[in-house]
Amino acid sequence: MSASIEIRTLSSVEDCRTLQAVQDGIWGGDTMSIHVLVTQAKHGGLLQGAFASEGAEETGGMVGFCFGWPAFRKDASGARELKFHSHIMGVLPAWQGRSIGLRLKISQRDELLRQDWTDHVTWTYDPLQRINARLNICRLGATSTTYVRNVYGEMTDSLNAGVPTDRFQVDWYLKSPRVHTALGGNSLTSWSSTDLQCAATGPQHRGGPLRAPLGPPPAPDGRPYALPLPDSVDAIRQAGGTLLFDWRMFVRQAAESCFSSGYTLVDCLEVDEEWHYIFAPPD
Repeated sequence: MSASIEIRTLSSVEDCRTLQAVQDGIWGGDTMSIHVLVTQAKHGGLLQGAFASEGAEETGGMVGFCFGWPAFRKDASGARELKFHSHIMGVLPAWQGRSIGLRLKISQRDELLRQDWTDHVTWTYDPLQRINARLNICRLGATSTTYVRNVYGEMTDSLNAGVPTDRFQVDWYLKSPRVHTALGGNSLTSWSSTDLQCAATGPQHRGGPLRAPLGPPPAPDGRPYALPLPDSVDAIRQAGGTLLFDWRMFVRQAAESCFSSGYTLVDCLEVDEEWHYIFAPPD
């Protein structure tokens, strides 16, 4: 299917109901209430939808959306500073793999810079989802120094059921050289496997087809730290058992250890034919 994509700001009640339908088509549950969406659209929130010129008739042509609002953080002195929190973004399954999510985030950036609100944007994402990691860290140029355990508590939708809802919180500095480099399609960093401290994975216990963590991850020793990601959360979930929970605990322990040692999450790339996060040490 070939279709052009238009991204526009959403404001009407009808737009918000369509956004609900798209959200349900992506996650199949926990749909945001209409009164919250409408209130945000009219009082400072930024709702944007991606519309296809052909197809997606059941959602009025909307195939994806992005939603956030102004928020605050505390600086080193405890004073409040304005930021923007990008709460949720999604694309219908049939329309994924076409860079629509990237275009939504770039459109969000353009609108925030046009309105001159702030150049600091935050959001959270599941550390086990490699596609999201590649988008957030590599293509958009965000970084992370924050790991939050079970941020939403227990959830029952198809993507989150059965494991704690741990998340990376990322920082996206819209005017930074790193972001300009990433949005230009250029590589952010260069790594050699010989320079990295690598946590280990191996074949699943009893010869299963999926990789599994091998013991607890090592504590960072001052070198750049390479943390493996699972090949496919969907495949692990379909296989059942405790492997998905094991991956959650493995990544949690390694990420928290790196962050407590002053490391920053700066990349997501293949090392020896496996995907890894790269944490850079202080300085």
